[in-house]
Amino acid sequence: MLNIWQIKTTMIRLFDQLPLYVRFGLAFLLPVLVIAWVTASNILQLGTSVSQIDRLKSNLALTVDAGQLVGNLQDERDYSVLRLKTGAAAFGQRLQESQQRTDTVLADLEQRLDSTTPAHRQSATYKNLSEILRDLSQLKEIRSQITTATINSNEVIAFYSKPIAAFNDQISRLSRDVSAPRFARQLNAYFILNRLRELLGQERALLGVAIAEQQLNSIDLRDLVYLAGRQKSLLVGLQNQTQLADVINLQSVATNLREQILESENPQALLSQTNLENWYQRQSRLIAQVKQVEQQIIANLEQQSAAQYTAAKGELWRYAVISPLALVVSLFLALLILRFVKRRLVLSDKVFNHSHDRITVSDANGRIVDVNPAFSRMTGYSKQEVLGKNPRFLQSGRQDKAFYKAMWDRILREGYWQGELWNRRKDGELYAEQSSISAIRNEHGTIQNFISVSSDVTERAEAHQRELEHQAYHDALTGLPNLMLVRDRLEHAINLANRDTKSVVVASLDIDNFKAINARFGHVIGDKTIECMASRLNHLLRSGDTLGRVTGDEFIFILEGHCDTSVINNLLERIREETSAPMSIDGRTLQITASIGATAYPNDKHDADTLIRHATQALHMAKRKGRDQVNWFDAEREREQTQLTQLIKKLRRAMEHKELILYYQPKVDMKRCQVVGVEALLRWQKADGTLVPPGDFLPHIEQHPFSIEVGDFVIEQALTQMEAWRKAGLKLPVSVNVSALQLLDQRFVEALVTHLRNHPKVEPADFEIEILESAAIGKINEAAKVIERCKALGVSVSLDDFGTGYAALDYLKRLPAQTLKIDQSFVRDMQGDDTDMTIVKGIMGLADAFGFNVIAEGVETPEQGRLLVALGCDIGQGYGIARPMPATDVHDWVSNWNCPSDWQFHG
Repeated sequence: MLNIWQIKTTMIRLFDQLPLYVRFGLAFLLPVLVIAWVTASNILQLGTSVSQIDRLKSNLALTVDAGQLVGNLQDERDYSVLRLKTGAAAFGQRLQESQQRTDTVLADLEQRLDSTTPAHRQSATYKNLSEILRDLSQLKEIRSQITTATINSNEVIAFYSKPIAAFNDQISRLSRDVSAPRFARQLNAYFILNRLRELLGQERALLGVAIAEQQLNSIDLRDLVYLAGRQKSLLVGLQNQTQLADVINLQSVATNLREQILESENPQALLSQTNLENWYQRQSRLIAQVKQVEQQIIANLEQQSAAQYTAAKGELWRYAVISPLALVVSLFLALLILRFVKRRLVLSDKVFNHSHDRITVSDANGRIVDVNPAFSRMTGYSKQEVLGKNPRFLQSGRQDKAFYKAMWDRILREGYWQGELWNRRKDGELYAEQSSISAIRNEHGTIQNFISVSSDVTERAEAHQRELEHQAYHDALTGLPNLMLVRDRLEHAINLANRDTKSVVVASLDIDNFKAINARFGHVIGDKTIECMASRLNHLLRSGDTLGRVTGDEFIFILEGHCDTSVINNLLERIREETSAPMSIDGRTLQITASIGATAYPNDKHDADTLIRHATQALHMAKRKGRDQVNWFDAEREREQTQLTQLIKKLRRAMEHKELILYYQPKVDMKRCQVVGVEALLRWQKADGTLVPPGDFLPHIEQHPFSIEVGDFVIEQALTQMEAWRKAGLKLPVSVNVSALQLLDQRFVEALVTHLRNHPKVEPADFEIEILESAAIGKINEAAKVIERCKALGVSVSLDDFGTGYAALDYLKRLPAQTLKIDQSFVRDMQGDDTDMTIVKGIMGLADAFGFNVIAEGVETPEQGRLLVALGCDIGQGYGIARPMPATDVHDWVSNWNCPSDWQFHG
């Protein structure tokens, strides 16, 4: 199998065989294609951006007109209610004026919709606004009923509130569909302001009627409390979207009456002292102030969209004109460079290729960048085999490190060296060459290249000496290198690996049960078996690899230059398979197998002797595992794997012996003093009663597939307990924690379906999964799909530890969870830390704006619970309510639990 380097050298060889014009053209082809692709991609992207901004401008224009219509509908609704309730002529006159303004704005909006281009009529904004206008087709009839007093105020409010609410929903959808964060935030702010203006209008109508009638019943008082709370919640959310919220002051004189009424024990007295006309005008000015902020936001949006539209169109034209022009100029300059380079290269190629001496050109790091044909004739290596290598791979070993150090010291000092070198050809033959090496420096004196020119001066008389050396370093039976030579070549390979950042694999191979072959057939057959094995290994290994016989039936081989671990593993497996084939020796067929132990440098960063010993240890481990296999030496991994395996084994045993149990921590509605559910928490209770802290085992398995099995165990146990409670008369929702690995597992939803089918008495709506906010954000798209499928089953989903991750508004919009769980770190210190208090309020505002439920973790004291309820967070859990408890204690706790006395006024 070809490795990466062989593929690279083959491609270079084929490239060098091409004509110069073709090579030069191919060299410029990639950047030309990249420029063309980037240009086309940017043009398409800019075109899309221009289209999106144009559509946004159209939608904004429609939204502005619709916003004016909504404001007039709010005024007309309030005047209609006051006209019906009080019968005052002043409100009748104002109602007529408001109706005229409404008709004018309605006509303008219908005209704008009719003039919308066909392309923009496909937008959701156009379709939704058209639907809203269709709902207003009964406006004339409603007005007639108001004039004749044949309709009550509740019916009037219901009719006008429907298009107002529909318009707010349209703004919400528009903000979610906008991809640019700055537009989305401002549209969210505009959406919140519309809702705020609607609430102020409802308050105006409610209190206006109350002032006129000088009475406020309990239902109206409750609605007034609700309106006040909703207004404050919206302002909290508005602060997170825009700084324009600072100009809105709900504590103005217009709302003082509401606050006084809510705090007063005799609201009727306050109502009798209030002038309806004066109060109505002040409340209307406050609504106008909110509307003014809306207009500022819309003006900013229109200004920004217009500016971005102009900039995008300009950028589109620049890409469409300048990029092709730059491409043409670049190609023309490339042609001029080609003509100049060709003339210079022709002469250099002739001198270089026709020289009878070996010429080697290396870069400043000593890596070969070019050789002439004489190099291949002298060394036996082709050009493609040596490119990128350091010439030291030719070293024979006859000249020591001190010799080469002195040679390079002179080259670096004087820029030139000449002398005799002993090198090794590709076939292993040693040869002597007379060499001259020169250092080539640039204009700054920095070495750029080294050029070596050599001629072969080997004398045939040294053939006998090489033969003697061969006998000293090779095995007599197989002719393979012995342990001494193998160690020497391994040290040489390690040095090359250190310089060239390549790996060296040391492998030890042994014939399984070889002693039985000797005992049965004798040592002659045993020796022939070893020779046959040596022959097989020689055919399987590359010529540049080292194969040696250590002793008896043990062989060792060194694989150099491999980088891909999978390639090495496949090679070793192929060697094992082919060396394990039956052998035919002297008419006998021997069935044999082989075991291999291996280690790799520099992962196993030791000297040659240690690497050989580690390979042998790995071989012995392969035999202990059952023989006929490849085993790698990795002590650290083996220790870690052993520890993890032991832990998993203990946990499996704990599940079998029912030592893994679930504790349950209650969740309560602190405002209503009701238990609303429990959270299931995994505990390891050993046979002697001691509890193993969750941190001692859960973090170690969270990235292991076994954690999915544990997660399934928790779900099954929780559902079983829910059925048991249900049978005992306790209907209690339960939530379980689901890890990121389990949530994103392909079989998670199917497993959940199976669990629910196995427990038909459990209602899916009473079962909830809690996922970490960071786990959901890690793979937002996959997590969103899984959550949607869970919701389709009826199972609830909450984001646990919310605020500790990196969630943005975009994530809240895309994740279809129902509940945000405020992390206990913010709840714990919110009374003394303004930052934590701000974070809690911000999460409450986000939850309210996006329609999430909220639950607070870590409620430690009654004061924290009372403060959370005041902020609008009614659900909580923590040690201040109850610690996690066994399932057997839950029923009694639920039956006997009472709110702290400080919470009673919230009930």
